[in-house]
Amino acid sequence: MRVDLEEIRDIMERRRKINSLNLEEIEFYEKGVKLDINPEILSDFIYTGLNNFDFITSGFYLDGWDNKNYE
Repeated sequence: MRVDLEEIRDIMERRRKINSLNLEEIEFYEKGVKLDINPEILSDFIYTGLNNFDFITSGFYLDGWDNKNYE
């Protein structure tokens, strides 16, 4: 697999921009459909110490503390 350094830099910059926003300011979409994320889950996530990118990649946005990754 060929990977251009410019592509990696672009991805890192995009990630930095996502993480610099307040989580409540972000509208997440999947396959063109806006995700309806429970405000309580958003509120709980603030106390994890993780970043906005982790909110999605960890699956926390799906069911918060009930997510099996947090047991």
